[in-house]
Amino acid sequence: MNVSQTMPTEESLTCLHIKLYHPDQAVEALYQHLPLNRHHKMNAEDPVRLGRDGQTCSFVLNDLRVSRKQISFFAYRKTGSTDLHFTVQNISQRGKIIVNGCELGYLERVDLEDKALLRFGKYEMLVFREPGEAQDSFEVLFQKQNIPPSREMGMDIPCTLAVMDTGVRNYHNGELVSQEPLESDETVYA
Repeated sequence: MNVSQTMPTEESLTCLHIKLYHPDQAVEALYQHLPLNRHHKMNAEDPVRLGRDGQTCSFVLNDLRVSRKQISFFAYRKTGSTDLHFTVQNISQRGKIIVNGCELGYLERVDLEDKALLRFGKYEMLVFREPGEAQDSFEVLFQKQNIPPSREMGMDIPCTLAVMDTGVRNYHNGELVSQEPLESDETVYA
């Protein structure tokens, strides 16, 4: 008998990667209830709920500033495809969620792209899907990130005003009067 005929084959699971960042994560135990760096198997029919209420959420953030029920991820299949994809839904009545720059109000949902940046409160989450073969289950993998995903993705880099070559600004009593750059042919009177 061939070795490949005696070994059972196991389907690979789709994995929903969720990389978390919060500016206070070094001093607060925000992720103590999450299975960080461990694959957690989920039934494809069950939503992945994240919030501070352990009775209604699959995963808990240890943060009183987070809603009891904050966010949900749902697995689904596109028509004619066996691949699992995910949508994200805002289930917080008092907070908004920003997904790739688009704001989701209460109970609004959107399909996740291959890589998505989610924000709520001071949290940032980089979410992406690793495809698999299994259709009835998937895995969730939470990881802590030490730098904001927005910086990693090159988003939200502060923009400064351009200054013309003259570099002349209009100040009155030590305060900047105009933020506008001066044209090089403008006459400046003191």
